[in-house]
Amino acid sequence: MLCRFPRRLSFSALIVGAIVRFFIYWVIDIQPYKPYLVNETGFMDSHTLFDNFNNATGVKDFIVPNIIHFIRFQNFELGFIDYVVLKAAMRNHRPDKFYYHTDVKDAKCQGKYWEWVKKDRELWSRIEVKYLELPTEIFGQKLSDDFGIYHGSDISRLRILKKYGGIYLDNDCFVIQSLDKYRKFECVVNWDEDQFLGNQVIIANKNARILPHWLNTYKVYRIDEWYYNGGERPTVEILYRHPELIHRVKGNFGADTGVSSNVYADPQMDWRRLDIIHLLAGHRSYMDPNFNITPVLDENTIRTYPYPFGEMAREVLDIPHP
Repeated sequence: MLCRFPRRLSFSALIVGAIVRFFIYWVIDIQPYKPYLVNETGFMDSHTLFDNFNNATGVKDFIVPNIIHFIRFQNFELGFIDYVVLKAAMRNHRPDKFYYHTDVKDAKCQGKYWEWVKKDRELWSRIEVKYLELPTEIFGQKLSDDFGIYHGSDISRLRILKKYGGIYLDNDCFVIQSLDKYRKFECVVNWDEDQFLGNQVIIANKNARILPHWLNTYKVYRIDEWYYNGGERPTVEILYRHPELIHRVKGNFGADTGVSSNVYADPQMDWRRLDIIHLLAGHRSYMDPNFNITPVLDENTIRTYPYPFGEMAREVLDIPHP
């Protein structure tokens, strides 16, 4: 004799069974990546691996802390362009914190431009100075005598992001738009067509899969090449094989030298369409065709400087246009 449940009970059992199956699927199967909300800063951080994370679409919530990192090895005094870059990042992105990492022991925020920073209470309240030794070797290999400070910075930015996560910027990267849209990806770098990646801007969760792999590429370190380990090798060894490890930005971080040179040469440049421009300030002497006319850019010469960087600086410093 077959056992039969009353029809009402059978229907209820089906409903309960469906709910249980959905709950089991949601909890156990779920998405491979599940971030958790942590601490008062309101960003999301990963307590799991990023297996199968989609860096093309990202997620709804912030998974990168809103910290901008600068590295200043051997010199902690701010110059004019350093100050302009800081003001631009504050006005156009508004991070929770600026971390200045330096090997200058007992670094003091002194000098004219640091005094200007201190007068801006909102900006000054967000700045933290953290001691960081300049690396002298990697995987037992001594860093270059000629390029050591630059290679040391390349290595340190990866280590900093592995420790904190956040937004690394070279000291001459001018922020034009809010970078919040990129804080929803595991790792973001500029990788233009037919070029190597740009490490001038790196936005990453501290658990981003590419960071340890990127550091491991230094096991083959070329002491005499400027950008082999910084950009060429990680592009060829990692991104050619696993482009899914990053959210790829093409052009919007202004890493191309043609873009950088235009801020000193092309009055018609549409610089506002970009998110960031790498100013390449240290190379201006040979990139800027007008360098001999205005060799020094400061709060005085910038007032009448007729090229895009003049407009950019005047805007963030609230200097009236001539």
